[in-house]
Amino acid sequence: MGSHLASCVFLMALVFGVRGQTCSSSLPSECYFTGAGTISAGSANSNSYFAIGGLFDIHEEEDGSYCGSKISQEGMTNLLAFYWSINKYANEILQGRQMAVGAIAFDSCMRPDQTIENVLSFSHCKVQVQGLSQQNVVAYVGPYSNMDTHRAGMLAEDLKITLMSPGAHALGLNQKTLLKVRPGQAYDLKAIHAFLEHQKAEFVMVIYTPKSQMAYKEMMELLNKKPIGSNSKLCHKLEFMLEDESSDDNIKAVAEDLVKYSVAKYVVPLLSKTATKTLMEMTAKLNNQNLIYILHSDIGRDVNYVKEHAIIVEPALPVGNELAVLTAFNNFLKDVNSNATQFASLNRLDVSNPWLSAFIQQNIKLPDLFSAPSPMAMNVWRTILSVRYIIDGMHQGIINKCARFSASNYQFCDQLRNLPGHLDELYQVIKGDHFGDDGQLKSAFILHNYYVYDVQKGYIKIGSIRGNQDTADITEDLKVMYPAAFSGSLCPDLLSCCQMPTTAAVTVPNTNPPSTDSVTKGPTDSIYVLYPMDKEITGAFSNMDRDDDDYGTRFDLDQKWILALGVLAGLGILCVLVFEIYILYKMVGKKVDNKWRTMWLGQLLLFGIFLAYLVCFAFIFIPTKATCGITRFGVGVAYAICFAVLLVKLMVILTSKSSDVLIPGDVDSPNYLKGVYQFLMFAFAVGIQIVINVQWLITVPPDAIQVMSNAGEKVWVCNHYTWKTGENMLDMENFVRTNFENHLLSLTYIMVMILIITILSLNAHGIITNHRESVFIGIAAGFSIPLWMAWGLVGGLNKDKGYGHEYGDACIAFGLFLTATLILFAMFLPKVRQLVNMGVEGIYLEDDRDTIYGGSIIMAPPSYKSKGGTPSSVIYVNNQGIYSEPVVVGNGDSNKMATYLKHPMSTYSAPPTYLKKTESTYGGSRVLRVTDDLKGRHPSNRSSSKKPLSEVNYASSGRPRSLKGTLPRSRSQSDLGAL
Repeated sequence: MGSHLASCVFLMALVFGVRGQTCSSSLPSECYFTGAGTISAGSANSNSYFAIGGLFDIHEEEDGSYCGSKISQEGMTNLLAFYWSINKYANEILQGRQMAVGAIAFDSCMRPDQTIENVLSFSHCKVQVQGLSQQNVVAYVGPYSNMDTHRAGMLAEDLKITLMSPGAHALGLNQKTLLKVRPGQAYDLKAIHAFLEHQKAEFVMVIYTPKSQMAYKEMMELLNKKPIGSNSKLCHKLEFMLEDESSDDNIKAVAEDLVKYSVAKYVVPLLSKTATKTLMEMTAKLNNQNLIYILHSDIGRDVNYVKEHAIIVEPALPVGNELAVLTAFNNFLKDVNSNATQFASLNRLDVSNPWLSAFIQQNIKLPDLFSAPSPMAMNVWRTILSVRYIIDGMHQGIINKCARFSASNYQFCDQLRNLPGHLDELYQVIKGDHFGDDGQLKSAFILHNYYVYDVQKGYIKIGSIRGNQDTADITEDLKVMYPAAFSGSLCPDLLSCCQMPTTAAVTVPNTNPPSTDSVTKGPTDSIYVLYPMDKEITGAFSNMDRDDDDYGTRFDLDQKWILALGVLAGLGILCVLVFEIYILYKMVGKKVDNKWRTMWLGQLLLFGIFLAYLVCFAFIFIPTKATCGITRFGVGVAYAICFAVLLVKLMVILTSKSSDVLIPGDVDSPNYLKGVYQFLMFAFAVGIQIVINVQWLITVPPDAIQVMSNAGEKVWVCNHYTWKTGENMLDMENFVRTNFENHLLSLTYIMVMILIITILSLNAHGIITNHRESVFIGIAAGFSIPLWMAWGLVGGLNKDKGYGHEYGDACIAFGLFLTATLILFAMFLPKVRQLVNMGVEGIYLEDDRDTIYGGSIIMAPPSYKSKGGTPSSVIYVNNQGIYSEPVVVGNGDSNKMATYLKHPMSTYSAPPTYLKKTESTYGGSRVLRVTDDLKGRHPSNRSSSKKPLSEVNYASSGRPRSLKGTLPRSRSQSDLGAL
């Protein structure tokens, strides 16, 4: 046996590897799959038959077992309907032509992954059935459930295999090769809405789960529409989210809330059959008889789940000739029940059914469709329809595609075969005229009925609505017989239904109840606040309990971008510390004195950058009240500190421009902006953003709230988004402005500050104060503009994406990091370069290369303002860009004849009586002015036509216009500047 198995595996792998989708028909008999139910084609000629596949839930699912042992009554009934209808319509539609219809049926065991495995294995020849070619299987009937159809439909779309589902009807099933026989769920919801309008209901409660998100949103859109002939909407809605349908505790909590609002009466549960049954039982145990459930067609008329206190909405059973077909099949089921053993032995349908004997042994009876639960009967009917549509489509396709040249050439040709080049055409043939472009069965004729349950009479039809109509047709006489279903709903104590308050109350939770004119206390301890309809409100509040899993990092939610953010922010903090340590190291042994008047700005700038990196870490965690407050306040303040420092630095530079005689870096000049004014300017600039943030925190206290994302998942976000009354404030699709947009608006002042700094830096770019620091300020602010545009656009344009909340948070976080990093390197890398290049005497040599001046400079001694000081002057003589040691000339008395120093190429001379002193003697000297005689403007030369020969004309380079008259001493003693 083992050798046979090994050889089969080898042969099938070889065939699949060589031929791809072309399967071999020459395998040993033991290699063929026998676990599928089949109808023999009866011919070895592949042109004389086509086959239909079937995907059924034959066995029920069991815990701990991949496929259970118990046979499903509904699954077996659908399987028999599949076989029966193939036999019926092959004879009726093909009308005796030499064309057979085979079949292969797989058991999915109520597991979507098994459905996918069956389709994929058969398509790729890993599973082969003797006498039935894979290429001749034109379509599959099934799957039946929404989840199974969604997953199998994606695979079928990739393989271009046609699926025709009798049971799937959920919104969002848009796979290209999927055909849906059941009317879409939108018809159910439309019928529910029409009934509420007929009742003129002002209040409704909707319960949904994560799986029914799309149906919930569609229901909300319908409820928000204006009723026909009315000027107002269905005024108020309560939505309850049931996180886990299998949790009795969760269902009980919802049931208790429903009972609190029982006078509102109408409940729309978008839940599974089991969860709906549990919910109804729990509300009944709470001794409440007022609630009326309006149920969709998944539940239908099924006494095992729903009896009293419900209005059932479901499509009508067929009538006329179609009803006769369903009746014929129902009689067939009765025959099977009467003599199942004889039915199996006679093999009436020439069917290989590996599950029938187990079904007989378990003594499971097939249902009477006209007394069975209506969802089962409808699925059986739609299974029969599916087979009819496939056979009819193939019949028309063979005539139009294969036998178009000769009526006698009626055969299954390659143009319709299950081959890669023909699959689209095969789908169109099966689709025919029965289905629309969306794959939905054309449903203008669809009729939905309303039913109530009578203890003695069972389910009673009370009305109907057609698919092409908007209003429900209710039998008025039945309102008297069943008053509970038609009595009007009352307004719960929670809200004043359909009465618009004239003013809006505050938007924050209030511990003191407002006046009863606008607010009434609900059944809980919360205070409910009324607003006018369609009013935009910023901030949402909800007393939501958080599990332990709701705390932690975003990495737990598979948001991996926080790894990059955390690593980069950590490196940024390290860089800030390295810069600070290096600057402090360079200050060791230096005479600081009052240079702190400018150095404090650099320290504040480092602090602002450090704070920005710290705030980035708050984005790593799942949003909580603390992290929302930190990010909302910290982002703006960190930006404000950084750009306020740059603004103050620019003002210091611009004020130094007014002096024509400043030495670069000479912060002791009276023209330099005083420290107290710098501090006041900084405090005012930062204070504006602080006031903005504090006001926002007060009006909308920070909190984390769980909302429904665009992807249909429950996520925690900060509560500073904007929503509109009348819409669900917990649904991201209803947000007027997201929390990202509102956060960006709160930074408008920062944007204005960046623009101002950029403009001022352009105006100050030629000023050499503090080694041309205005250039680097311009780089920091100017490059911030495209950076902000980038992260702002990425976050704003992706707000409607499935994970728009992640885009927003990531953009704010990385925008903060990148801006802080830009400022850090633009402002401090040049400073470090200056410190590194200073000589042993603290001289920044590049000052000489960049700012060479051709003039000599007169210096006064430190006591030039005092009466008792030494009345001598000092001259630095420029010789080819190198200044000499200071020379004392005269005694500085203006009443005495001035003494001038001769330049080697000047046209005038001075007495050679001078005294040369060292520079240290005049270490604290100031530049007074450049005298006319040093510029070659001696009175004796003013009338000369010759150009003056002065120090300026020798060994000097061109200078910017902004530097005229501000001749610094070369190789000056540099200070640390505005670190």
